[in-house]
Amino acid sequence: MRPADLAGLISLAVIWGTNFLFVELALEGTGPSGLVLGRMILGSAVLLLLARIRRVSLPEGRRAWLLIAGMSLFAQAVPLVLFATGQQQVTAALAGVYSGATPLLTIPIVWLFLGSRPSAGEILASVVGFAGLAVVLSPWDTAGGSYVGQLFCLAGAVCFGLAYAYTAKVLVLVKGDKLALAAAQAVSGVALLLPVTLVTEGPGRGPALHPTVLVVAAIVAMGLGSAAAFVINYWLVDRIGPVQASLAFYLTPIVAVAAGFAVRGERLTAHEAVGSAIVLAALGLLYAFKRSRIPAGGPAGRTVPPVSPADAEPARPAPLPPRANTR
Repeated sequence: MRPADLAGLISLAVIWGTNFLFVELALEGTGPSGLVLGRMILGSAVLLLLARIRRVSLPEGRRAWLLIAGMSLFAQAVPLVLFATGQQQVTAALAGVYSGATPLLTIPIVWLFLGSRPSAGEILASVVGFAGLAVVLSPWDTAGGSYVGQLFCLAGAVCFGLAYAYTAKVLVLVKGDKLALAAAQAVSGVALLLPVTLVTEGPGRGPALHPTVLVVAAIVAMGLGSAAAFVINYWLVDRIGPVQASLAFYLTPIVAVAAGFAVRGERLTAHEAVGSAIVLAALGLLYAFKRSRIPAGGPAGRTVPPVSPADAEPARPAPLPPRANTR
């Protein structure tokens, strides 16, 4: 792997991992839907500008836009709001751990919805990962943290897994430049989330707004990071293949935990730390298995990366090859 490739991987891991910290900071001055809407508006504006600079056209036809809207619902609006809602009760570090488990959750979902039978290695990784998540949640520990907040984050990760399966189907039916598809998806997400935000967090509803400089900066960082992650990830997939590029996704929980500790002094409890270590071990097993399936003499075949679990655009390679197109 060349230095430029390594720099790209580190950049993606930092963007995706620190998003949870930015969400935590933004929640100090706005509600979950409001902060997600803000980052999606900015992200869509950047992607539309990039699409215009590259002179690529957005998809045409009502059917294409309906399919893209569904993709945005599963991959952006719903899971991002679920994670932001969960982070009202759990730390950024813990939310990052749940997001990092997305590839493990995706395996049974893709099997059920796409009929892609998992291998023995993938099943083993999923079983180990689910055991780790059970330890993190620790429902038997009556003195533990907020189960509700953790369940919101877990639901968000499951939603990202559903997005992988849905996106794989959509990209077979909707053709076009990936930048244009990402821009259309971001615009659809804004259109879907705007009325919900007005109803739940409009004037006189929801939490009081306190748009401090820190809150605005956090939302801007998330919006710009989403667009940057999209560009970097597709560049990496083209250079080193989806399996190698997916390494950034597995580093996300580590960055999230480190960022939460460095900036907010967040510490995982004993059972959260043990469970997180088990989840990371499962991710390592899954990545090693994927690497072992790369044909000799070259990188894995180019596949379209799926929707990023931590971002508003398609950004992450799917854990189960072959995949047609989440971070």
